Amino acid sequence: MKNLRKLVTLAVSLTMCLSFSSAALAITANSEQKAVDLQLTTVCENSKTKFVYNYAEKLGSFDGRGITFGCIGFTTGTYDGNILIHYYTKLNPNNNLAKYIPALDRIDKEEHDEDGKNDDIKGLDNFIKDVKACNDSLFKKAQLYELDEMYWKPAVSLATSIGAKHQLTLAFIYDMCVNHGEDGAKEYINSAKKKLGGLPKDGIDENKFLSSVMDYRYAFLKDDDPEGSDRVNAYRKLLKAGNVDLKPDFNFTVYGDTFNIDGDVY
Repeated sequence: MKNLRKLVTLAVSLTMCLSFSSAALAITANSEQKAVDLQLTTVCENSKTKFVYNYAEKLGSFDGRGITFGCIGFTTGTYDGNILIHYYTKLNPNNNLAKYIPALDRIDKEEHDEDGKNDDIKGLDNFIKDVKACNDSLFKKAQLYELDEMYWKPAVSLATSIGAKHQLTLAFIYDMCVNHGEDGAKEYINSAKKKLGGLPKDGIDENKFLSSVMDYRYAFLKDDDPEGSDRVNAYRKLLKAGNVDLKPDFNFTVYGDTFNIDGDVY
């Protein structure tokens, strides 16, 4: 199975203009609920209940994705970070991060491992410092746009395709898209489909189906990222508590910390 953040190309970003069915609109019509879903993932990613747009860090050598930055952890070594900087530069051609595009383009063209990762950060010596200093509102706008295009819209499309009706199902699928890429999320869903003989739209109980998806994701993370597997436990607690509608406020515990989820993520 391929690993975290599947290969993302510029073509995906530019063509991910999806037309949603009425079922999809029903599940995402409430902007407050979308904000709750986003908040759960940013808590898992950054242990913050609000987006941190100028976050930037080189994680340990185990990570292998270059520099992680922005509100949901775009990375310089898995294509999505470069897509973001390119789009930001369209909005603001004179931004202080545009100078890194040649280095990011070079990294994108280099060989990536089987998981679509490249840890090369040559030419990005001051990238972390410059991201942390960037308070441009257009940088925030660019991040929210690419979050939607690369992760949220694919998650909504997947949730719709399986016949999901619960907000928790969509939230978990979105979290998988951010953590594993759309293809990774599809693999866990397909595994559960094969095991249970169908999807919620086929009559399979949605809670049972979601629990099975969680099982497959947990098993993978337990081997690949043992600490990261706790984010599955966090969502499973919501499922066991019956909080499938994710109506705020409620508590969400992950990595030993408890957060109040109120939908105030922006």
